[in-house]
Formats: sequence, C-alpha cells, structure tokens
Amino acid sequence: MLCGERDETRDHVFFACPYSFTVWDTLVNRLSGHRTDPDWTVTLQFVCRNSLHVVDKTLLKMAFQSCIYHLWKERNERRHGTGYRSVEQLIRLIHKGIRNRITSLSYKEDHKLRGLMQRWFEVTA
Repeated sequence: MLCGERDETRDHVFFACPYSFTVWDTLVNRLSGHRTDPDWTVTLQFVCRNSLHVVDKTLLKMAFQSCIYHLWKERNERRHGTGYRSVEQLIRLIHKGIRNRITSLSYKEDHKLRGLMQRWFEVTA
C-alpha cells in the first residue's frame, strides 16, 4: 500500500519499503550515526541495544515509536481510501509530533534529559 508492491509483511512495511525507509532514514540518520538499515530485525536490535548517549537513545526510541504508528496509520488510510501523504508530509507530521511530545515534558534544570529539544533540532536540521 505504501510503495505499490504487493508484499505487506511486517518486514516490508517497516522498513524495507522504499517509502517507509525514506521516512525512517530521514528522521534518524544523523541521530543513529548513519547506521539506519531497512531490515526490521537489525533496526529493532539497534533501537533496543545501542551505545548512544541517553538523550540520543531516548530520541531514537521516540522516533521509532512515532514512525511505526504513523506508517501503519498511513498504510491503513491508503488501504481504505481515506488519505495519501507524501514522504515529506509524513516526515513533517512525525517531526511535529515528536516536538510536541518533547514540549509536553518539563524537566528540572539538572535532569539528564533536559536537552532533548535542542538535540532533536541538531540532528534533524
């Protein structure tokens, strides 16, 4: 439904499909140190087990959750004929959702996740 291929396995939809991989790669390439991979198992292992700084690790998990949600939603909207977003539109939607989520968190001055928004802008600019 996302790229025109008939293969709708979990592995294809997340992230072997060119549409979904482009969304994922655009959002987290710099955050992950250019280690994005279209393979579901490799991606999941990297999200769960990596040596990133705690802020980057948190942002990676937020991006992963948001990508999964929005890609599945986009797939269903296309399947039921209720919508179609370009890659750029979906990236903007996910980016805005992550920014809104970070804004809703209020950390004290010395909290270890205090710089989430600044870091998010650094890696997605």
